[in-house]
Amino acid sequence: MRDADQDSVLIPRVTRTLRSSTIVATIAVVLTGCGGAGSDGAASPAVANNAVISSADAAVKHSTAQAGAANREVVPRHIRFDGKTYSQWVVSFWQWVNSIDNGPFFPNPLINCTRPISSGQSGKVWYWATPSSYFHALSVPNTPQTCDQSANVIPAGTSLLLATLDTFSSTLLPPGTYTPTTAAGERVIANRFADRIQDLFVTIDNVPVTDVTAYRVATDQFTFSTPLRWVFGSPGHIYGTGTAAADGYYLLLKPLPTGSHTIHYGGRFHYLTGDFGPGEPPPDYVVDMTLLITVGP
Repeated sequence: MRDADQDSVLIPRVTRTLRSSTIVATIAVVLTGCGGAGSDGAASPAVANNAVISSADAAVKHSTAQAGAANREVVPRHIRFDGKTYSQWVVSFWQWVNSIDNGPFFPNPLINCTRPISSGQSGKVWYWATPSSYFHALSVPNTPQTCDQSANVIPAGTSLLLATLDTFSSTLLPPGTYTPTTAAGERVIANRFADRIQDLFVTIDNVPVTDVTAYRVATDQFTFSTPLRWVFGSPGHIYGTGTAAADGYYLLLKPLPTGSHTIHYGGRFHYLTGDFGPGEPPPDYVVDMTLLITVGP
């Protein structure tokens, strides 16, 4: 998961106010696969058994080929891409998303996906941040989300850093579970809650990415700057320059072919007793996201 230089969402941002929520949600995640064909004709037991074995082998080979096709769309975890490691790209993602003004017309992408994916993006790598239902938990608790970004064309040759389920801890956050008392505690908190991630899955155009848990990335401490209306600045109106650490699952997608694409991913944070202080832990925080995108010619 994590290499020697720590080049190892969405993200639950549970504040003290939301800790008291007793919302319980259930999400069923169904992954599609390929099956073997049957035979209507009569045959001897040996022939029938051979047919079953051949069919099963074909199904396995087909499933493996599909999974390989999906994994070819993902930059391998331990190589540099466009001069940066995975960890460096994750730091760049958090510096980008925290710098976005959370205004009334285009909310920060961590709030919802009404902001065009092209807004504020440039260069060879664009970022995708998972909108967190914790920002509006009373209205849509842990429900599956579909973000239709297909009207905003991604230029050909552009890669996408997909932040799936991850955590972020900073002394610049308002007081709460994700706020360390010292800068040194940022990585400890980020690591603790990344350890709570379960049942992670990612599919690209209905084909699952294999070994998705190999894409866990833990950053070292980094510096970031925020505007007055940054996404985590209230309550308290805390903003400015601070330090942070992140941990979780990030996939750097190679440029996808021209046309429409569907990326489906999700999982859950399963909290333990003591994660948020005395008392029972809150219900699992579930992510089930379908992202629709269009890549230009």
